[in-house]
Formats: sequence, structure tokens, C-alpha cells
Amino acid sequence: MLKSVRDYHYPGSLDEATSLHDRESRSFFIAGGTALALSDSSRPVELIDISRLDLDGLEVDRKNGRIIIGATTKIQTVVENNAIKSVLGGFLAESLEEIGSYPIRNAGTLGGSLVRPFPWSDVIPILSVLDTEIYYYHEGETDSRSISNLYDSDFRPTLNNAVIEKIVINLPEAGKTAATFSKFNRSEFDVAALNLGCSITVNESRITEAKLSAGARPMTGKRISDVEEALIGEKLTVEIAKEGGELAGDKTPVRGDNKLSEEYRKELIEKMTEDAIREIINEVANEN
Repeated sequence: MLKSVRDYHYPGSLDEATSLHDRESRSFFIAGGTALALSDSSRPVELIDISRLDLDGLEVDRKNGRIIIGATTKIQTVVENNAIKSVLGGFLAESLEEIGSYPIRNAGTLGGSLVRPFPWSDVIPILSVLDTEIYYYHEGETDSRSISNLYDSDFRPTLNNAVIEKIVINLPEAGKTAATFSKFNRSEFDVAALNLGCSITVNESRITEAKLSAGARPMTGKRISDVEEALIGEKLTVEIAKEGGELAGDKTPVRGDNKLSEEYRKELIEKMTEDAIREIINEVANEN
């Protein structure tokens, strides 16, 4: 844990929160605190607690076809919400429940998981295979950015000095959409040695949209565009599942570490991608 907290602030507004933030003095926004709890730094820090800024809303807006989740909403709150369970085939609730243990999910916030992403983060691959927009407050204004571009190098300074306000997930409009998430770890409570999210939309028997994101490679989650592009226009078959898996194993950037070798990660991505597409085939078929 952090060993030297110099000041702890409770700002009353987003403007006050951002005015208190100063990277040079090592100040950090905090809500759930699970990310900073893993730090063993002894350098003095200032903490800016945004948990009282009413950023913890949760709504399934069926009229406008979207899910709105406040940044300080606890992950377990999303998992237990019945409205969340009723959309996207229950994908969001079921996949977020794969994160850590109950105490971690009950302390960690969705926004905190994004602003301080660990390479093994499960949240990023899960949200990356949905149509997810991140709304953030920076320099007196609210703006938004697709999660797929959230970690672009030219945007990182902005993200480091911004407060994430909410996560908005646009629900699919046309066709049949199914999504799945899986991860490989050594024990139930161990962090992922590899994780993978996949979503596919089928319209008139052809794949019209595909999203594949792999994390813990051991780098942060990343969309695998080569596989996505190859799937578009194809029929959703076991043959295309196998081809997609082989392409994912070939095109996904990975490295070896003390958990898995580079070769084994490639083999895992190939198998997990094929299995994910096969699972989606079954889900789409069961909708008929």
C-alpha cells in the first residue's frame, strides 16, 4: 500500500477536483482505491477522493438503446443489477463477475479500472468488444472518446489529468449480436495470464461486425483488427471459427513472461478465439 499520504482531499465539484490535481506533486484521483492499494511507493502523495461527486449512477436506457454507468460505480453493483443482466444476453454482468473476488469487485470502480489500467485488466477487453464511449472531464469541459482510442499515446497526458465521469455502452440495433469473455489464470483468484473478449453481429446469415480484444499478453488489452476485418462478410460457421483462431494466434502481439512463454500465449489465443466464436455460434443459433 501507499506508505506516505501527505494530503487527502474531498472536492465538492469536478472543477475543484481537477484544480487540485498536479502530476508534479504526485496527486491522484481516488474512488475505490484498489489500484493505488497495490502501490508500495514511499514517496509522498496527495489523494483526491471523487467518491462524493455523484458519479455512481447506473441506468439501462432502453428508449435510446444504451447503458450508462457512472465512473465511481462499484463493479459488483453492475454485476448484481437486474437490468444489466437482461441486456446483451447477460454478457456484461457475467463477464465482470470473472474479475477477482467479491471484496475486490465490491471496492473497485469501473472508472478506476480504466484510468489506471493494469496489463492484466479484464475490464478493458470486456468493454472493448462493446460500443463503449468514455466520458471525461478535462479543463472545464466534458468530452468523450471511444475506449478503443483511450490509450493512444497522444491522449495519455489528457487522460492522466482528467476525471472519468461515466461509461456509455450503445446497445446493438440490427441483427443478432452475441459476446463472450474468457481468461486463462492459474487459480480462481489469480490475475489473468491471458484474457479475451469477442463480440459478433450477424445479419442475414453474414457477419456484419466483429470485435476481438486480447489482454494480459502480458500487455494491456488491444483490439485485433486483422481478425475483425477477416470475419466481416463471412458466414458464422465452425470453419470460420477455426480460421479466425489461427489468424488471431498469428496476428496478436504477445510476449513471454514468468507466467507463460510467448509460444504458449500464441497457442492459447488461437484456441480461445476459436472457442469464443464457436460459443457465439451456439448463442446465435439458440436465438432462432
